Amino acid sequence: MAIYISAGHHKKDPGAVANGLKEADLTVKVRDRVIQHLMGFNGAEIVEGDKWRIIKDDDNETLAEYLKRIQPGDGSVVVEFHFDAAANPDASGTSAFYADGGDIQHLRSRQFATDMAKVTSNILGIRNRGAQSETQSHRGRLALVHEPGINCLVEVCFITNPYDLQKFNENFDKLCMGYANVIRHYDDIIK
Repeated sequence: MAIYISAGHHKKDPGAVANGLKEADLTVKVRDRVIQHLMGFNGAEIVEGDKWRIIKDDDNETLAEYLKRIQPGDGSVVVEFHFDAAANPDASGTSAFYADGGDIQHLRSRQFATDMAKVTSNILGIRNRGAQSETQSHRGRLALVHEPGINCLVEVCFITNPYDLQKFNENFDKLCMGYANVIRHYDDIIK
């Protein structure tokens, strides 16, 4: 069993750039702080052993390289962080994406996405755009959500919205602890 956490972008792919910030820098910050919180629970480690295993993406590898390297199984929780962007600077909110399907893994992934969007909205005080099928995403298909286990892709907030970013900065640690608690809950479900 393991927890797989990805920042969603790498050093050669900054993702969205707005308000003087790069999406890749923000997602790395979130990923690393969530991992710190998880390591505080039940002796989690980033190495194999008798404790939780936390496997993260490398800041120099592409998504394809990361997906080739990782080996999640049905007993895994997989999450990837992103920040949304829009031409309209008033676009606001959070959402989380999952893969459609009727089996227990897909139903749990949908609930995981629901809970990740809810904790984000509640802590940041921004609109909850909800859990959405990957078909509702800008890309239509998201590779990570098809990995085995319980998984979702979280759009934390809009990097293009100054208010969203303000709320993110003001509540950063609380948000990362909220994410860690949700991840731990789903890891406990599948143990």
